Amino acid sequence: MKKVSLILSVFLLLSMILSACNLSATKGGPTTESDMAYTAAALTVQAKMQEGTPKPPLPTLLEPVQEQPVIEPIQQNPEPIFTAAPVSSDAPCDRALFVDDITIPDNTTMSPGNAFTKTWRLQNDGSCTWTSGYAIVFDSGEGLDGPTTVAINNDVPPGQAIDISVNLKAPSSPDTYRSNWKIRNPSGDSFGLGNENDPFWVIIKVVAPTVPPYAVTAASFEMIPGSYTGVCPFPITLRGKITTNGAGKVTYYYQREDGYKSSLMEITFDSAGQKTLPDFSMPIGTSAGYSWTGKVSLYIDNPNNQNFNEQTFTVNCLTP
Repeated sequence: MKKVSLILSVFLLLSMILSACNLSATKGGPTTESDMAYTAAALTVQAKMQEGTPKPPLPTLLEPVQEQPVIEPIQQNPEPIFTAAPVSSDAPCDRALFVDDITIPDNTTMSPGNAFTKTWRLQNDGSCTWTSGYAIVFDSGEGLDGPTTVAINNDVPPGQAIDISVNLKAPSSPDTYRSNWKIRNPSGDSFGLGNENDPFWVIIKVVAPTVPPYAVTAASFEMIPGSYTGVCPFPITLRGKITTNGAGKVTYYYQREDGYKSSLMEITFDSAGQKTLPDFSMPIGTSAGYSWTGKVSLYIDNPNNQNFNEQTFTVNCLTP
């Protein structure tokens, strides 16, 4: 009750003060000391009334967010194929060391006239850098239809290695061939592997392709008609084709499962390929009431001794 009475008293006092202020304002004259006193009292009362009123919180100013820079991953260089090896302190200026055959290992078998690329991996085992003035040169043996000189385009410091390639071609005659190569420096002097200046090489074996024996590779035929019902006997037309892998003579005949065989026929091929056989008329059926179902085939007597293209045929002989 005391709190309510206090609030009512404050409101009454405030009303009186405001009324007085309004009266003073209507006079239009200068502000007096009493007016100032009333105004100060009113402000004091207003402040007291706002003491119990909670104040809304002010918005909190946030610090601007600093964007983190995107750090690109560092691109690592790929591992080298080979690692530089130390060179002995007493190494001569020019010396090579064989590392590996990258292509065409020794005694690789090839067909006559086969083109290929030979690649060696060689290490600079000397104390001088191989520059563009260095080249690999044909030394001895079989040239294999290759160039006499192939320049080294990259600098090769001591201890480093390089892959060196040369385009070659197998001879036409079957045999074993070896081609020896060395390195030539800018002064025109050739050097090779180790202290002995041995050459590095490629060895191939040229083998003549195996010629398959003469043979019929395919044979087929069609029956015209494919089956028959009617008055017998009736001639069936057989039209065949034969394919060979070379030149030669082929002998053949047609046969049936019931024991029938045609006469032996032949055809000559001047080269590999396919030929159409002359039409052959095969009689089938005997008289009314005869019926048969069985296989008909083309038999290659020479050179294969082989049956081809078995087909089932049916004949039903009717009364005329």
